Amino acid sequence: MNPAPPSVLVSGRRLEREPLITFGIPAYNRPELLRATLAGIAAQTGDTDYEVVVCDDGGRPETAQVVAEFPAERFALYRNQSTLGPVRNWNRCLEMARGRWVMILHEDDTLYPWYCSLVVPRLRDNLAAICVRTVQGATPPALTPPIRPAAVRDYRPLHFIKSSMTPFPGVLFPRELGLSLGGFDERLGPLADYDFWYRLGCAGRIEVVRSVAAFYRVSDSQWTARTWPAMLRLVHLLRLRIAREQLGRGPLAKWLARFFTYRTALAYAKRFPEKPAVLGRTLRFKRIPGSFLPSGWVWRVLKSSAK
Repeated sequence: MNPAPPSVLVSGRRLEREPLITFGIPAYNRPELLRATLAGIAAQTGDTDYEVVVCDDGGRPETAQVVAEFPAERFALYRNQSTLGPVRNWNRCLEMARGRWVMILHEDDTLYPWYCSLVVPRLRDNLAAICVRTVQGATPPALTPPIRPAAVRDYRPLHFIKSSMTPFPGVLFPRELGLSLGGFDERLGPLADYDFWYRLGCAGRIEVVRSVAAFYRVSDSQWTARTWPAMLRLVHLLRLRIAREQLGRGPLAKWLARFFTYRTALAYAKRFPEKPAVLGRTLRFKRIPGSFLPSGWVWRVLKSSAK
């Protein structure tokens, strides 16, 4: 991680002890959404030892007012002395964390109250990350807690050729492992999470708890909506790198990267009205043999081959 100007403690208390979990919230001038995110953490059932570290990259006084609504012994606000930008602020949250396990949770995403009760019993030394299923939308839907123990499945490095194991929220990983990997790669912008989860998967076991316990907000103001043409190119290069690392430099690796990037291009073409050149180039992946195959079929074969 690149050195960054220090952050100043504005409210709450800096923990010197090591709690079990740090929820790191990179905040930027959306106090009304931040309140809901912090409330979701405060509403966690059970008796989990956690801290919340809000790293403020915007400086609005309303952000400090929101954090001050929550218990000072658990919720702390740090203000960056200069604007770091999104990915650098994710890393700042990791740097400021004291917990043995860390989650970076965006200020517009939330956790359902049963999140900790699902994942905490599964935390152990040989785990590189654990996450839950995530529901997406404009507002969090009302859900009921799971009534039976959730199934769990592994997410292996080969699976990342298709996608990361979650859109973003709900991922817990060991702080020391995250630091040893250098945190999120700022050069990858909005794909820094995808790359980081993959590197975690290469370092150890990732488990997905197959119950919904996190919400990922989708809106026209999010990073994807602003930068998707650049993301389309980057996601293909990232998939190609992963495929070659996992399968070698043969034709299968190239085909899988193109197959899944073609599906991404179709989704972007449906969602956004712009038609940049990179979209046209990527849609030409339709010409590859087997592009017509249902993605679910290819995904099942990929999962089977990773066992």
